[in-house]
Amino acid sequence: MTDPFTTVATELPRDRWGRPLITPPGETEAVPYTRTTTFVGVLEDTYHLGQWQMRMVALGMAQRRDLQLAATAITNPKDRFQKRTLNDLAKAALEAASGSAAATMGTALHTFTENIDKGLPLGYIPEEFEPDIEAYRQITEGFTVVAIEGFCVNDALRVGGSYDRIMRVPVGGLVAPDGELVEGNVIWDLKTGGSIDAGLFGLNKIAMQLGVYGNSLDYDHTLGTRTPLPDVHPRWAIVCHLPARSGQAQLIWVDIAAGWEAASALAPGVHSWRKRKDIGTPFAAVTARPTATPIPEMIRRAASYAELKGIHAMHQDIWTPGLTALASVRKAELESTSS
Repeated sequence: MTDPFTTVATELPRDRWGRPLITPPGETEAVPYTRTTTFVGVLEDTYHLGQWQMRMVALGMAQRRDLQLAATAITNPKDRFQKRTLNDLAKAALEAASGSAAATMGTALHTFTENIDKGLPLGYIPEEFEPDIEAYRQITEGFTVVAIEGFCVNDALRVGGSYDRIMRVPVGGLVAPDGELVEGNVIWDLKTGGSIDAGLFGLNKIAMQLGVYGNSLDYDHTLGTRTPLPDVHPRWAIVCHLPARSGQAQLIWVDIAAGWEAASALAPGVHSWRKRKDIGTPFAAVTARPTATPIPEMIRRAASYAELKGIHAMHQDIWTPGLTALASVRKAELESTSS
């Protein structure tokens, strides 16, 4: 007989765009929250990423004759169906240039390290990953795993995401860049891209992402309940940079207090600004000048030459020679009256 008290793991529900469906506090209906990486991504400088993607697409197109031929068949790139076809061709070209290979290897390495931290057997390890696994074991020596792949939400911002780890630092603590002795738990993130020599790009975004995690609550989607994170350090988090197939690893301090300040103060405004739909108005929709008095009558009533000039300045885009004649007559009348 099935144990009624056994918890069955279920996937976090998401909408068709991949956004997590979260039940807000005090409500009964689940609503989509923004993914944390998407939320903080509005402040990321994507220039270099875009340049890299264009290079990969160019290389992929050069390698695939079929993609070249398919692209030449596009006659109207503005057509929504042909635009979709071009998008698919660009993705295929990116794949042909191994544009996603690094991400795939990174996912595999994430899985290996997660199994290590869970104490699970690794099974077969490809030879090319063995130095990476050893580097990870060495650099995490002394750390204690507190939580793995926890999903958390920040209800004020309506965002949610999964942190890689919460780790307890080695006994005796670690000295942070500001000289503080960090003890206890820290948010821990694993990055497998780039190289040790080139460093880790996108640290500003990483700081914001981890800053949001550090100011979130663990979320149980089966019950809709929230619990505090296990007392993580409010300022400092650690990124473990483990480039795939490098056999090297390094730890990087990340100031998540600064990241949280940017994420909470700047990102919401950027998102709101991007949603504004009332900035531009077609010229034809502009309401006519709010005046009930015809221009000729305004000219006849003008009490001074300065007022006449003001009427002309206000209506010069529709001014006619006839109005000029009327204004000349009124100017003469004003001059004779003043004399």
